[in-house]
Amino acid sequence: MLLTKNYLNKDLVDIFDIQGGQEEYFAAVYQKLNQLDYIEDGYLGAIVEREKAYPTGLETPFLSVAIPHTDPQYIKKPFIYMVKLEKPIVFGQMGTTDTEIQVTVTFVLGVEKGDDQLVVLQSLMKMFADERVMTQLKEVKEVTGFYQIVCDFFNNTIKE
Repeated sequence: MLLTKNYLNKDLVDIFDIQGGQEEYFAAVYQKLNQLDYIEDGYLGAIVEREKAYPTGLETPFLSVAIPHTDPQYIKKPFIYMVKLEKPIVFGQMGTTDTEIQVTVTFVLGVEKGDDQLVVLQSLMKMFADERVMTQLKEVKEVTGFYQIVCDFFNNTIKE
């Protein structure tokens, strides 16, 4: 499975200045994914509920990220929607129900096949552990650069 070919799209990279919290963030994510026809009806409610039940915030040594996702039935075509937040948003920390972290970058996953989810998550975890890449993502100011950093990592590091 080629992540860069099957999941990444330069139209699915944004830098958001969200006024509010998760509710406003997920509404903006929904609007973009719906506009580009990546998702099915019911996606917004499903991803919000999934995030409440199973938080996806992850505090790495270099940058706090979140990887929100929901069930494959809400996905029309596969994607990783990358969003850098100008102001951090609170997400629950993965594996907990009571710890919150300030997230500045999200990778919203749209996986059609459950089997692919593990491969996508493992690949992202490798990237999250790379200090050079995560520092670049923290410092980048425009979407083209963000997209290129991620594509370069997957093309040069992950043997797909």
